Amino acid sequence: MKKIAFVFIFMLIAGFGFSQKSQVQSAIVYHRQGRLDKAKEAIDKAAENEKTITDSKTWFYRGKIYIDMYNNPDTAIKNLDPDAINKSYDSYMKARELDTKGEWTNDIAMDLPIVGEAFFNQGANSFNEGMKYQDMNDTVAAVKTFTKSMTSFEKAFEIYSASGINDTTTIYYVSVAAELAGDYEKAKKNLITLVDMQYPKPSIFSSLATIYYNHDKNVEKSLSTFKEGRAKYPEDLNLLLLETNVFLSEEMTEEALDNLQMAAMMDTLNPTIFFAIGAKYNEIVDDTSRTKEMREDAFEKAVVAYDKSLELKPDYFDPAYNMGALYVNKASSIIDVANQLPLSAVKEYDEMKAQADGYLEKCVPYLEKAHELDPTDRSTMYSLKEIYTRIGKADKVKEINAKLEEN
Repeated sequence: MKKIAFVFIFMLIAGFGFSQKSQVQSAIVYHRQGRLDKAKEAIDKAAENEKTITDSKTWFYRGKIYIDMYNNPDTAIKNLDPDAINKSYDSYMKARELDTKGEWTNDIAMDLPIVGEAFFNQGANSFNEGMKYQDMNDTVAAVKTFTKSMTSFEKAFEIYSASGINDTTTIYYVSVAAELAGDYEKAKKNLITLVDMQYPKPSIFSSLATIYYNHDKNVEKSLSTFKEGRAKYPEDLNLLLLETNVFLSEEMTEEALDNLQMAAMMDTLNPTIFFAIGAKYNEIVDDTSRTKEMREDAFEKAVVAYDKSLELKPDYFDPAYNMGALYVNKASSIIDVANQLPLSAVKEYDEMKAQADGYLEKCVPYLEKAHELDPTDRSTMYSLKEIYTRIGKADKVKEINAKLEEN
């Protein structure tokens, strides 16, 4: 009697163990049938039971079921578990850990890139969402979303690496998302990796150099990185212009002008470049430490550059205003010299006065154009009032005074 009871109890235990293993089999069948809700239910039971929790097969199929849930277009299935993508990855890693005999090695290696791709797509979706927030000027939401994007791309790279795939493109997207998220150390680390791996994008040099300049305050490192990038990509306009911005910020006038002249040859239809050239020559004109010859040469070159900018973009306020100011300052500098002449030098004074008036006449159309483009700019109106007064246009003075009172 005792023996019969023992056998009966043994059969119950064996039957219970078999029923738990059958949960794995049921999950497999449901998965093949596309019934992912039932497959999830069965595999979750198997993953919690002591008889199947240490079986690599359980975790392999759990990873397979969960990634298919995540990738399913049916929202109801996708929402069965909001964290399906992470649980899938963890399940595959658990299967690999428990698979001491290597029974599932090849299957796991084949499936992991699917999970990596899902993380990559998740990162891309978050990145696009972050760009939308950026366009809306919602900085907080943008940074939060770019951080999420960066994390997803990092996970994708981790999975690709675990699968033996060396995917430099994912490293690149980690660096871009990290930079936009404000994680400059992580961005810099990945950009350095990409430079060392000779990743074929000039933007890795511009991004790295910009981080060195803006966030590390390392001008030398920034310029050496720009130099390296420009040696590799001499025709890349963006790299050239970003290097030029550093030259401009550091008051490296000659270097900036060399770059701007190259930029003008590379992009002959960009009014902003010609305005920047004019503005830089304008600085030389105003620099009294320069020789008279250098300042005269710079004056002529500034005029040409501003005119070219306006030719390309007639409604461009900045070169119109600057050209007017350039002529006004030229006239003022001539009058300053004339006023220092002796009283007996009447002829010389009259000649210089006429020359100055000629420059004032030249400035009027430009300042009037600037005023037309921005009728509320008071600096333009005050300049016009002064010029109208000096050249004797009383009606224009009256008109501009009325506008100043209105504004």
